[in-house]
Amino acid sequence: MKANFNISLVIFVMVVFFVISFITNIIGPLIPQFIKTYNLSLVLASFLPLSFFFSYGMFSIPAGIYLERYGGKIIMAIAFLTSSVGAVLIIVYPGYFSFIISFFLIGTGMAILQVAINPLLRQSVSGENFAFFSIIGQLAFGSASFLSPIFYKFLLENRNPLGITFFSNDPWIWIYVFFIGAIIFLLIFLYLLKIPSNNSKVEQFDFKTFFNFLLSKKTYFYFFGIFCYVGIEQGINNWSSEFLYQYHLLDPEVVGVEVISSFWGNLTIGTVVSLFLVRLIDEKKLLNIYSLSSALLILFAIHGNADFSVLSFKLLGFSISGVWSVMISLGLNSVSKNHSILTGILLTGIIGGAIFPFIIASIGQLFSLKIGMHTILFGLIYLSYVGFKAKPIVSNKLIKI
Repeated sequence: MKANFNISLVIFVMVVFFVISFITNIIGPLIPQFIKTYNLSLVLASFLPLSFFFSYGMFSIPAGIYLERYGGKIIMAIAFLTSSVGAVLIIVYPGYFSFIISFFLIGTGMAILQVAINPLLRQSVSGENFAFFSIIGQLAFGSASFLSPIFYKFLLENRNPLGITFFSNDPWIWIYVFFIGAIIFLLIFLYLLKIPSNNSKVEQFDFKTFFNFLLSKKTYFYFFGIFCYVGIEQGINNWSSEFLYQYHLLDPEVVGVEVISSFWGNLTIGTVVSLFLVRLIDEKKLLNIYSLSSALLILFAIHGNADFSVLSFKLLGFSISGVWSVMISLGLNSVSKNHSILTGILLTGIIGGAIFPFIIASIGQLFSLKIGMHTILFGLIYLSYVGFKAKPIVSNKLIKI
């Protein structure tokens, strides 16, 4: 069978991955600033990422349903417009409670986009190549996450970018101004894009298929894989800077920003390495390598001295670099049809990005942040379990040496 490949769709998906990552993972570097500016406790601060990622739990499944009913263009346009409303609210009414509403709206748009672009990418490159191109998507994702803390630091040091004096007291608001500009660009790109319609009856939504997925143990098996991975990622992104400040007195706006940027930078480098590894090693074995090496690093980060802790948090980006792509690939390649519905259900697991930081903060408030950070370790243990037990229908295509 001839493999499908649509370069314009692939480019669009990669740009969307970049924008999603940039606006999602800037929250981590901003949290210490919000704690200081609004005098927030750990638990109150945790409601900011919680409001963002909670939207994934609410809208991923409906997005998957409506995606199969109405197609990608309408769904993605709604996603972009919803996110833009959230960004405008941040710009016009900056404040703790408006941030919660804004992050929820932006998260809603990002949730819908995540559900739409993963099946779109699979459709564009074929199932056996999906793991490879999903890792390229993760490369775009990691690049944006690496650049977002650097851009934030640039705004702090140069409070009037382009010589414009708006937002001098809160220069980080420029992030959301540029985000709106990116949305306008993507809406134009989407309008010009030709997305193949879904005419296959086996891919059309029906409630029987939906409930079959909900009743399947396989669905929950991969759901909790996504849940744990995003929870791990955001636990590190949101609390590593505060951890280093509390236990090693390292400045969040200097060392903290550098650590988070390096974490995402190493994730990007690791993604490049994963492009080769996924062609040489079975993705289940890769998942075990990623998760077990990360488990060792998080223990070093929590219990090591300042230098060792900083280095370990940075290297965690490299060690988890391929987990998302492999997990999505294993999940979607475990079924032969109805990938949009399954994607919607699986990506509900991104709510782990809300739950893990909240659990870490709650344990940190009751006991200590050091104890709370062990939540990440338990997530990594589950990822290793998936690596041992997964049984995909289609395996990643390997190069014979």
